Amino acid sequence: MRIHLGTAMLVLLPEQAFAHADGQAVSPDDLWHHWSTDPWVLVPLVVVSALYMRGVRNVWSRAGMGRGVSPAGVMLFAAGILCLLIALVSPLDALSGTLLTAHMVQHAILIAVAPPLLIASRPEAALTWSLSHSYRRGLGRSPFLRSLSRRMAFLAGPIPGAVLHGLALWLWHAPALFEVALRSELVHTAEHMAFFGTALLFWRGIAAALRSSSAAPAGIAAGFLTLLHGCFLSALITFSPRPLYVWYGESTMLWGLDPLADQQLAGLIMGAPLTLVYLLACLALAARLLTPARYSPATAGDPAS
Repeated sequence: MRIHLGTAMLVLLPEQAFAHADGQAVSPDDLWHHWSTDPWVLVPLVVVSALYMRGVRNVWSRAGMGRGVSPAGVMLFAAGILCLLIALVSPLDALSGTLLTAHMVQHAILIAVAPPLLIASRPEAALTWSLSHSYRRGLGRSPFLRSLSRRMAFLAGPIPGAVLHGLALWLWHAPALFEVALRSELVHTAEHMAFFGTALLFWRGIAAALRSSSAAPAGIAAGFLTLLHGCFLSALITFSPRPLYVWYGESTMLWGLDPLADQQLAGLIMGAPLTLVYLLACLALAARLLTPARYSPATAGDPAS
């Protein structure tokens, strides 16, 4: 599974129009020979990482090391990029065409591991400072970007983000569309852009709610809603009496699993770890809601406060 920048250019590459269409199953013996060197994956990750590090260097050279961008933020960003490399470059990507279990591990990384790490790193400052002063100034004055920012701010709210993310989860796990995504690189791209993009929106809304007690109730509702429907989707996959995704056929036998057992394990992987992540987010938001407002000297002498 891959995240591609420049999706439209794939239309010009018909020979690459199939993600796993060669039907070549990955066995345990040759797993480590299946690293991805796809430039559509590697180049965007390298470019974003280089811009981030350039921005960190610029901020620290002006404000001092550790200021503006925290060392912890740098480590979180690096961890997020590493998770994307594991999901999209490591042999896990190729194995996702052989085992539904591997496919669900990949989805879990793209949905509930890499996005919260990247959002928690708060990369905006570093990425902004990777640009030249004149370019930053021009972007800040752009009416189009200001309008787009306002619209995205709404979509990144806890509830809208959770709704979009939930729609993406259910739509792309429908067996018919899931099968198409395994066969077509264009649909494959759309699937993971939807997963990763809506996950970024969802976790950005959760992060914003963590910073504001007034937004915490909406964050709790969004997290709990996602937890509930995620558990339900996981249960449908786990307890189905027959294989839902016919693509995998008997390829799972290479790993000692029949198709139904592979599907059951995949459903459990979707359910248990993701439920824990969403539950921890809800608990953190509940703690934020119950935390009393900090004492402010500016309002200490105000009779109305």
